Amino acid sequence: MGHFSIIQSTVILLLNFGILGQNVSAAVLTSRFKKRYPHSLGLLIGNTYILSSLSLVIVGAGAFISAEYLFPEIFLNFSSKYISIGIIVLWSFAMTIDMLQVSTLIGLEAYRDLIKTDILKGLISIGLIYPLSVRYGLSGIVPGYLIASLIGVMMNQVFVRKHLNLLGVRVVFKFSLNIIRRILNIGLPVFIAALFVSLATWLTNKMIFNEIGGPVALGIVFVCRQIMTLIQFFPVQISKVLLQIIAEDKNYPEKTIVKKNSLVAGVSIGIILAVFGLIMEQKVLLIYNLNPEIASLPYRIILVTVVFSAINMILGQFVIAGKNPWVRAYADIVISFVMIAITFLLKGSYIYEALPLAMLISFILSDLLIAFHIRGKSLFIKALTLNSD
Repeated sequence: MGHFSIIQSTVILLLNFGILGQNVSAAVLTSRFKKRYPHSLGLLIGNTYILSSLSLVIVGAGAFISAEYLFPEIFLNFSSKYISIGIIVLWSFAMTIDMLQVSTLIGLEAYRDLIKTDILKGLISIGLIYPLSVRYGLSGIVPGYLIASLIGVMMNQVFVRKHLNLLGVRVVFKFSLNIIRRILNIGLPVFIAALFVSLATWLTNKMIFNEIGGPVALGIVFVCRQIMTLIQFFPVQISKVLLQIIAEDKNYPEKTIVKKNSLVAGVSIGIILAVFGLIMEQKVLLIYNLNPEIASLPYRIILVTVVFSAINMILGQFVIAGKNPWVRAYADIVISFVMIAITFLLKGSYIYEALPLAMLISFILSDLLIAFHIRGKSLFIKALTLNSD
């Protein structure tokens, strides 16, 4: 699990270079174009694919050139190093296209079909990856994820075409500088934020992996992150829908209500599921065959982190929809530097708790930064105005 964790973080790092923040910009702009410029919607979608395709070609070439020096951990036992790199690059490509398609479906408000694709992709992943992992270990898991991702891309495309056909929209693959500029205006800060976070995740994973006992510690953190991802499912879905709803330029009273309710709902669900995870701690650790003496504390820290990550997720959508995506970027840059610094300081003495603590502290600081921008700054300005009066 520790080895797979560092491979997965490498894939996510490459993915962020390919997507270029379009997991957010595609959703926002597709929603806007659908309502305001339906005649240009096909051109918008075509340019999102053009931009990601160009980026993916560069990323793929760079990965093949640098993998032996930067990512030596990704090589699989059953194949040559070039086949290993090829599998990793293709997996990152498939995940990039998958994210782009999902963002387009969000912008098209195809929520029912998104649920269908999530369920189907989940079932396919379980049915494919589990037996491969049992039979071949790591050498089965990674190709299994690649195949599952490619199947997911094909499924997504069916639903994207379905909704575009309903709107009478045809995708136009014609380069438009104006549209590319609009994509990057939203996507660039998101890309920089995601790049810093994925780079920090990859780097901190390497730090832990290279320590004595590091692969085991990284495996424990990987399990904890899987639990975290499972708990985050509902806050993630809320944040996806929230962005599309509040991205409109028009201000209306319901928008404020939606923001408050989404924050309360996301955090409440996170707390409830984290408490449930704490109650089920022994059973969860037993499922993964982890030693409670060394895994309990990292597991509990991650459960607390889930709550602050849910806050971060929802507040981040507020600033992106409010046309302040750079605030989101600054917050994620804070997360990245804090994660790297704390992991570096603790990895020698607290190998099992270093990454969980780094994640918890970085999310708390990021939440405070975003909250100050949204609320604290305005209150501070009002106080100065009152004092001056």
